[in-house]
Amino acid sequence: MLYPDLSKEDKEWIAEYDEMAEGYDQAVKQYDDWLGINMLEERQRFSQFVPIEDTSRIMDVSIGTAANFVALKETFDDQMRRLDLHGLDVSWGMLRVSQRKAMNIGLTINLTHGSVFNIPYHDNLFDVVLHTGGINTFSDIAKALNEMLRIARKGGFVVVVDEGISPTLRETERGKQIIKANSLFAAKPPLEHIPDKAKDIEVSYVMNDAFYQIVFRK
Repeated sequence: MLYPDLSKEDKEWIAEYDEMAEGYDQAVKQYDDWLGINMLEERQRFSQFVPIEDTSRIMDVSIGTAANFVALKETFDDQMRRLDLHGLDVSWGMLRVSQRKAMNIGLTINLTHGSVFNIPYHDNLFDVVLHTGGINTFSDIAKALNEMLRIARKGGFVVVVDEGISPTLRETERGKQIIKANSLFAAKPPLEHIPDKAKDIEVSYVMNDAFYQIVFRK
């Protein structure tokens, strides 16, 4: 399902994700102490974008270790049957971890190996399209965002979150230390790459002002 071929830069990132897949969840927990957050609780806030009635189809682009869906299960545990969950990733290592984790907690996820630059799904399918923690490194951010919008249904949400501290935090000594420790936190919301057809664009900062969040609708 992977087409076209990835760029050299993208392949290097994927190789890194494959290598860290098994220990990724443990590594991310360091953010909790370092940034003063609870990552699971932060991910549970994505529940606000899920329609409250009927079946909801949700896509997690670059699903990683399925952490977003684990968080949704914590919120919607008695309603999970109405959530049709799909995950896409180009990293086989991450997909294997997602599959194992989902089986261990009784979560059904339709997993697909594919590229964010050419998502192998039809147009207008998903009520919510999530992407967390990866777009800063994509070689073609505009293409990725266009693909996310394409697969969203009319009125559906696209939610993109990645490292990037707020303007207020950026001017503080703590903000400078965060960027020094991890240069990805210097990233700014890629607003220039949001598709022209996107509606109701909102930008905010979450996770103690350390991550930007972009939300738009189709």
